[in-house]
Amino acid sequence: MQRATRKGNDIEPKKSLFENQIVKAGIFSLIGAISVIVISFEIAEFSDSTSIRDIGLIFGIMVGIIPLTIHQLKEVQRRDSVDRNLPVFLLALLSSVQSGSNLIKAIEQATERNLGALTPELRNLKANISWGIPIEDAFENFAKRTGTRVSRRVTVLLEMAMKIGGDVSENLEMIQKHVSEMQNIEKGRKSALQPYTYTIYISFGVFLAVAVLLTTSFFTEIAKVQEGLLASGSGTEGLFGSLASMDIASLESALFNMAVIEAVFGGLAAGKIGSGSYVAGTKHVIVMIIAAIIAFNAF
Repeated sequence: MQRATRKGNDIEPKKSLFENQIVKAGIFSLIGAISVIVISFEIAEFSDSTSIRDIGLIFGIMVGIIPLTIHQLKEVQRRDSVDRNLPVFLLALLSSVQSGSNLIKAIEQATERNLGALTPELRNLKANISWGIPIEDAFENFAKRTGTRVSRRVTVLLEMAMKIGGDVSENLEMIQKHVSEMQNIEKGRKSALQPYTYTIYISFGVFLAVAVLLTTSFFTEIAKVQEGLLASGSGTEGLFGSLASMDIASLESALFNMAVIEAVFGGLAAGKIGSGSYVAGTKHVIVMIIAAIIAFNAF
């Protein structure tokens, strides 16, 4: 658990375990990525193959990205868990206040519930309050630790409810309804945009299918024509002479690079559309790149 130290009137959270893991994962990922790229370039020089170099470069980048992506996805899942459990937390506060407890006591009682990733943050909030830290600073620390827009809005509304006074249960009920409506709107947005994620995958699949057909059918026929021209000694003369100078390997490499570019931008767009985060799109990028490598090397 992240601990907080007091300096003057400010609360300074210590560096979290998640941030330490990100730094360590970043160092190992960088070393692994450089190693894969260097090895692939060395193999490509001996084999005189540009495809090995391109695939090695892509896998090297993936080795550098995947560990960081996993950590970031865990953080995204933690924040989603916090947001999902905030309405339950507010209902628990409302129930405790209606039973006669004040808001501070209600927060302390809520820490005994199983609220997923929100539970350790509530325990930290309870500890801050028990240490005598001003409630405004304790709420500010809670909002920083949770790191979501919904939690920041909830803490601001809770502070206002405490300062304004009046019927606290009525204020809590309004806050809970407001948060629930926000989450319902977000769920509706994701449901409405989900088909567009499938559209991106379908368009990428169509591109791969066309590219595979070109490389396995059209380009192979061109290669046969080139062999026939060389065998006949006609070279660049005649009706099909211009085909003799066509570099098929460069065309296949260009198609592969285009597939990778489409995978990167399409995957990031799918993540932004489906989950509202470019970080979540990295899993789509990885899936599409692997599909492109298989398509261009298996056929």
